[in-house]
Amino acid sequence: MSAWRVVAAKELRETLRDRRTLLMMVVIPVLLYPVLLIVMEQLLLFGQRNLEAEPAPVAVVGQSAPALIEILEREDGLRLVEIGEDPEAAVRADSVGAVALLGEEEPGDGTRPVTLLYDAASDRSNRARGELTAALRAWGDSALGDRLDARGLPRTFAEPVAIADSSIARPDEVGGYALGRILPLLLVVITLLGAFYPAIDLAAGEKERGTLETLLTAPVPPRAVVAGKFVTVALIGVIAAGLNLGSMILTFQTGALQLTAAIGLEVSLPWSAVLAIFVTLVPLAVLFGAVFLGIAVGASSFKEAQNALTPVYMVVLVPAMLPAFPGIDFGPGLALTPVAGVAFFFRDLMTGEADAALGALVLVSTTLYALAALAFAARAFGNERVLFGGGEAEVDARAVGPLAWLRARRGALGVPSSSAVLLFVSFVAVAFFWVGIRLQVSLGESGLLAAEWLLLLTPAVAFVVFGGFDPVRTLSLRRPTRTGVAGGMILIAGAMPLVWVLGWLQTFVLPVPWEMLEGLEQLVTADSAGRLAWLLLLLAVTPALCEEAVFRGVLLGGTGEAEPWRRVVLNGVVFGLFHLSFETVIRFLPAATLGMVIAWAVLRTGSIWVGVLMHFLNNGAIVVLASTPGVREYFSDPEAPPPLWLVPVAAVLVWAGARVLQRPAAAAGADTSNSSHDP
Repeated sequence: MSAWRVVAAKELRETLRDRRTLLMMVVIPVLLYPVLLIVMEQLLLFGQRNLEAEPAPVAVVGQSAPALIEILEREDGLRLVEIGEDPEAAVRADSVGAVALLGEEEPGDGTRPVTLLYDAASDRSNRARGELTAALRAWGDSALGDRLDARGLPRTFAEPVAIADSSIARPDEVGGYALGRILPLLLVVITLLGAFYPAIDLAAGEKERGTLETLLTAPVPPRAVVAGKFVTVALIGVIAAGLNLGSMILTFQTGALQLTAAIGLEVSLPWSAVLAIFVTLVPLAVLFGAVFLGIAVGASSFKEAQNALTPVYMVVLVPAMLPAFPGIDFGPGLALTPVAGVAFFFRDLMTGEADAALGALVLVSTTLYALAALAFAARAFGNERVLFGGGEAEVDARAVGPLAWLRARRGALGVPSSSAVLLFVSFVAVAFFWVGIRLQVSLGESGLLAAEWLLLLTPAVAFVVFGGFDPVRTLSLRRPTRTGVAGGMILIAGAMPLVWVLGWLQTFVLPVPWEMLEGLEQLVTADSAGRLAWLLLLLAVTPALCEEAVFRGVLLGGTGEAEPWRRVVLNGVVFGLFHLSFETVIRFLPAATLGMVIAWAVLRTGSIWVGVLMHFLNNGAIVVLASTPGVREYFSDPEAPPPLWLVPVAAVLVWAGARVLQRPAAAAGADTSNSSHDP
């Protein structure tokens, strides 16, 4: 019997003894899920019946309207009451659900204005408002009929167009549409939870119990240990997802829910769709299991692993919820997106509109992501520092104070640790998000200038000074060489057109808010020399100094223990996230790409000033080009593609700039990185 099978059998036996695993894998999907659905349905029906048990009390205030009073008195769902107090006070006191305030008839056409007074925060008042609205419409229809009769006109005269809905969707198609909005999210979450606790227990749990060292010292190859644990976690995730899928399908298709029958929905999935869903769940469970296992093994306790995996859990929920949002079309881009492609494929299978090519793309891409995650988990288990510790010493911040905690995270080279940098970047992001937006809204362009200097550069300097870190190493304040400066200029000259093309390509996937782009165009456009100087200070000089101090300074300097490519990717991703906005995410990819390019240049040269120059040239070029009338007129169509001849020219410039920066003369000193790796 293979070693990994022995390990998997051992881990599976021990895991199935754990009550949390059995709860998530069996009890919730098989027993609790149908019960919860039926109980929720009954509570919903009970609440609806409770609201409709008694007629809704309503009142009429204003000029007399005998016809309306007659309609209200014969309606079963309404009870007409008289109020002797202020109508608003009566509604607030719940003595009446809604009040119709009747105005005087307009001279000429005899129209009666009516205002409905109700409490939108009260279920009973909302119900009374709905019933009263229906009665008012009946009164209006009756009055209109009397007018037409008085003029000898047919009742159809006031209805030149008669509209009748006729949906071509069958009840089972409508049921699949409704199910496709909620079931994919539930399936993804259950699959995730199925791998969540076993991964923590088999990694951090064993470390906490002291049994992981014993297992790794046994005469079993480390790869077999990883494979056995991984198979166990993935298998439990698949079983949990399969049980959950079967339980939900049976609950909906057996007619146990009265609500679906009451509203005319039929939920019926063909077995081919159920099989396709289950097959797709397998690589998804593998992906979750490998990622969770690789992260959890770095934690020293069960609680620490939970804290580390919870953000991952929250991040996964975002793409899993996308199928519930209307107007998002499922295409190749989303099919290649982790988790989102699976959720959209599930939705299309439930609605009967699944595309085989997109399904194959989802299955292949998810399998590749799962293999990459498995490689990540194997690498984590092969890292002795991750397995047995040896990282930063834990210091009780409450006992020694925040400054002492910060200084305790000073590395041997005088640079901050990754945990200190993470805390700093989180603080800056929160401060810039809340305070910076308020400054920009209240002060406009001056607020943007203040936000950059006060919320980015000032905290970066304070972090280095009060943390006692080496400013030269932390912020890479070395003087750049001429070769480094030349390489950085050539590199950014080639990167700018390529990023432009990249931004244009993503418009085929992401919608572009043209109103926002028009506002940005007005912001970066100068019509005078004074305005141009101000915009260069605001949009080029200021970001080049303030943002570089945070991202290519503190963030890049504090991640020196990681490999260079990881530092570059992390720096670009964080830089891209920093440039997200409420209106759109289209700025993320271009900003992240430029952030990676600049971070790599700073790593190669060892000087942040090269990054400052590249950042200034990029932003300054945008301002100058947008402020040049001829150039602005040439690119007046925002939907037009960029000149394609720029692509080969830009590629040559990027290649040339990279070659220059790879020369030894480009480095600003012998110590070009806080890492022992050569970037």
